[in-house]
Amino acid sequence: MCRDPWRAYPEKVPPDRSCSTGAVHGHDVYVWDCLRGQHVVVAQYSAEMTCRSAVRQTAPCGGMTPLETELKLTPAMCTGPRSGREWR
Repeated sequence: MCRDPWRAYPEKVPPDRSCSTGAVHGHDVYVWDCLRGQHVVVAQYSAEMTCRSAVRQTAPCGGMTPLETELKLTPAMCTGPRSGREWR
């Protein structure tokens, strides 16, 4: 069973931005633009009947992580908090 990303990588502040890459399956992505001097991304792949463990990647503030590049995410795609599951 997969742990919720906010339990796997707890932070005291909510992400600056978050989004999903799909409706039925895809990644739930949480982005901190600059947290303790780093650009931080936490993401978890999930589908209707399965999920993968959450991953955390960092880059210099203002940069992009390899996961963001792989998923072809842009700042315009992840804007504000996601509806539904929120960072807790």
